[in-house]
Amino acid sequence: MASLPGVSALACDVQDPDQCRAVVTDAAGILGGLDALVYVAGITRLTPLQQANMEDWLQIFTTNVFGAAMVAKAALSHLTSGTSRGRALFATSDASDLAMPGLVAYAASKSALGRFCQGLAAEFPSLKVSEIVVGPTAGTEVIDAIQPDAFAPWVTRWFAEGFIRHAILQPPEVARIIIETVLSESPPSRVLAAGRDGETATSFEEARRPAGGL
Repeated sequence: MASLPGVSALACDVQDPDQCRAVVTDAAGILGGLDALVYVAGITRLTPLQQANMEDWLQIFTTNVFGAAMVAKAALSHLTSGTSRGRALFATSDASDLAMPGLVAYAASKSALGRFCQGLAAEFPSLKVSEIVVGPTAGTEVIDAIQPDAFAPWVTRWFAEGFIRHAILQPPEVARIIIETVLSESPPSRVLAAGRDGETATSFEEARRPAGGL
């Protein structure tokens, strides 16, 4: 990772509770406390329901849900202190509202994370919790890790059957929405980070093009 002025990069495997605790402790020590937690860690993989095994489900849920819960647990004392702005943001997916065939485990994990956001906000009313519902986004390398031959039949269905409901965003556009939410004095509990309806790409190749055709 390139060095950025004023930025401290800390490694953490969110599947390991000890590392979740340690990275929060280290970050709070470097920064002198925590004003906000933004959890965007996530993995996906093709999980056809007749093929997905327990390991597939556990790995997806451990990263997408359990890791979020452990990092949040470690950060709560900092985020709810009197000197903290108290923001906690978690990236879910519009797939949690409309599960895509082939990605059911991923969709289920993101739906569970959304309910975790609701519960966290209910237990800690002073903490501003926001669920960032991320729509289709190109260039994240998440889907790129799936073998093209296995991916092609599913992505064809997603576009043909209307599972891609929003215009494709690029990572900087999603990051801007997240930053605006963190800085808001009254952040919404649920924020849609997606392109406009009705302006969707019609193929995976089109979806991979950067915004503006660059």
